[in-house]
Amino acid sequence: MAQRITHFYHDSQQLPNPAPVLGTSFDIADVHVHDLKPGQRPIVVNSRNWYGKLESLYIRLTSIGAATKVTIRITADANGDVVLIPDTEADLVTGITTATTGSAMFSVDLPCFLLESFPGNGTLYVFAKVDAGTPTWSESVLAWSE
Repeated sequence: MAQRITHFYHDSQQLPNPAPVLGTSFDIADVHVHDLKPGQRPIVVNSRNWYGKLESLYIRLTSIGAATKVTIRITADANGDVVLIPDTEADLVTGITTATTGSAMFSVDLPCFLLESFPGNGTLYVFAKVDAGTPTWSESVLAWSE
């Protein structure tokens, strides 16, 4: 009899308070830190390495002003030097009735445990910048599977 293979899907949500204010360049102070280990099963959490596949990233900005685009970078270190997901740009989409809040969604689809440079501790650092203005980065949600 064939065995069924399934995936476990998880998310890591960041709602920082105070939320970083973004500019037109990356800054190590403007980061959302995602610890992905708490969502894993106990046998995996106690292991040395994080095994998972990044699926997607959702970003919400408030007080967007003149910003129309957001660029993200995901790294394995707090300094932004061990880059896992290189700079990726998306259009900010505003609400139907609220033009001051914008969001963007990124498809990632990366099995991180295969990368030699990923230290395997399950912590990822998401950096963002915009094309204009200084919006507030109020939320990010990183979805991943195992």
